[in-house]
Amino acid sequence: MSSICSSVGTSIRIAATCAIIALGALGTARAQPPKAEPTELAPSEIELRRRLEPLVPSIRAALQSDNVDAQRAALAVIADFPPGLAAEANLAAPLTTFLQRDLKDPELIALGLRSFGRIDPDPAQIGKVVGRYNKSDQVIVRRAAAESLAAALQNSVPSERAVAKATKFIEVAKQALPLIGEALADSDGATQRAALDGVATTGRVLTDLYIFDAPVEGDEPKPNDKGGRLAPLAPVLKELVAIVPKLAAPFTARDVDTRVAAARVLEALGSLRRVVVASQGAGSSPFVEGWPAVRGAVTSRMKDESPIVRLAVTEALESLGDALEAREMLREGTTDRSPFVRWAAARALGRSAPAKADAMVYAPDIAALTRLVGDPDADVRTAALTALARFGSAARSATPAVLAAVTRGDVEPRVAAVKALSALETPADATVPVLTVALGDRDLRLRRAAATGLVRFGPAARPALPQLRIAVVDADPDLRLAAAEAILAIERTTRVKDL
Repeated sequence: MSSICSSVGTSIRIAATCAIIALGALGTARAQPPKAEPTELAPSEIELRRRLEPLVPSIRAALQSDNVDAQRAALAVIADFPPGLAAEANLAAPLTTFLQRDLKDPELIALGLRSFGRIDPDPAQIGKVVGRYNKSDQVIVRRAAAESLAAALQNSVPSERAVAKATKFIEVAKQALPLIGEALADSDGATQRAALDGVATTGRVLTDLYIFDAPVEGDEPKPNDKGGRLAPLAPVLKELVAIVPKLAAPFTARDVDTRVAAARVLEALGSLRRVVVASQGAGSSPFVEGWPAVRGAVTSRMKDESPIVRLAVTEALESLGDALEAREMLREGTTDRSPFVRWAAARALGRSAPAKADAMVYAPDIAALTRLVGDPDADVRTAALTALARFGSAARSATPAVLAAVTRGDVEPRVAAVKALSALETPADATVPVLTVALGDRDLRLRRAAATGLVRFGPAARPALPQLRIAVVDADPDLRLAAAEAILAIERTTRVKDL
C-alpha cells in the first residue's frame, strides 16, 4: 500500500511539473514513445516508468536552458526516477553538466545535488561535481552535498555480497569518502548526519563483504589475484581509517541526534574491525592509529546529559572491544543513573572478558559487576551475573553477592546467579545449602538450574538428597533428568578422573 501511495504522490508531482518543463524546453525536443516494460516490475513501477520516459528529452532540454522554473521542475522529476530508468535514460551526463555551470540559486543547486546522488552518477565525476559545493557558504548546499554523497553510496551497494560485484561501490566510495570526511567537520548537524550515513553504509557493506566473500581454507588462489580476492577493498578501508579521527567533531555536536549517529558509526566500525582481524589476522587491525584521536570525545560523551547518547556510546564501546581501551569507561557506565546504560556496560564488560582472566588484572571490572548484582533493576542484575560468569573462577571474590542473588528477587536474575556459581567454581560448603533451598522453590526454572548446579559437587551435595528425591519424580522431564544426574553424582564412589 505504501509503495502505491508513493507512486500516486510521485505522479501528482510529475503532472504538476510537466508543463513547466515543456515551457523551458519548447521546440528543443520531442517526446518518444515509452519502451516495453520488464515483466518483473510491479504494476505501480511500470506505470511510473510509462509516465517518466516521455519526459526524458524535455528534462535534458530544460537542464540546458536558462529557464530556472523549468530547471527546478526537471530536477524535481529526476529525483523520482527509478535508478534503472535513470541509467537507461543517461540522465547523469546532462545533470553533471548542469551542476558544473555557474549556478547562483542555492535551492536550485541543492535540488540538483540531491538528484545527482540518486541517479547512479559516474564515480569519476563525484569529486568534480560534489567537491565544488562541499564547502559552500550556504548551509543548504553543504547539506545537499553530503546527502548526495550518502545517496550515491547507498544506490551503489552491490546486490550480491561478493567483491567481484562491488566494483561500482568501491569506485564510488573512493571518491565520496574524502568529501564525507570534510562534511563531518561541518557546523550543521544535518550535514554531519548525512555524512555519518555515508560512513555507516560503507562500513556495513565492507563488513558484509569481509564476512561473506572471505577466502576459506583450501581455496585455490586465482591467477593475477594479488593480495587475494579482498584486495580491492583495501583502498576503501584506507579511506575509512582516515575518517576515524574526524568522528570527534560530530561527537561534540549540539544536537542529540548527531551525537547518537556518531556513536552508531563508531559501533559499525568496531564490527568491521572484528571481521577484518578475523579474516586477515591479529596484526591487521585497522583504525589502530585513529582511535586515540577520537577517544577524548568518546570519553566526554559518557557524561552526556542525554541517556540516549550515553547508551549509544556504551554500545559502541562494546563493539570496539579492546581497541579503544574502554574498560575504564565501561566501569564508569556501571554507575550511570540510567538502568539501560548500566545494563549495557555490564554486558560489554562481560563480553570483553578473556578466556582465562587474571583475577588481579580484572579486579576493577569484577568489583564493578559485583556491585551491580544488588542493582534495583532486574535486567541489570541479570546482565551483571551473566558477565561475572564469563570471568570464570577469576571472579570468585563475587561469591557472597552471587549466593545472595540466588535467594531474592525476580526469577531471571536468580537463575543467572545459579549458573554463575558454577562458572565461579564456588565451594560446596557455601553453595550446596543455597541450591538445596532453591530446589524447593515454586518456580520450575530455578529448580532445574539448582539441580543442574548440584551435579558438580558429587558426594559433597549429599545434604540435598531429600529435595533431589522429590525432584526426580517431578512431572517435568528436564528437572527429573537433572535431579537424576545429581543423585548419581552423589552416590557414585569412584569417578573416572580418580581412576
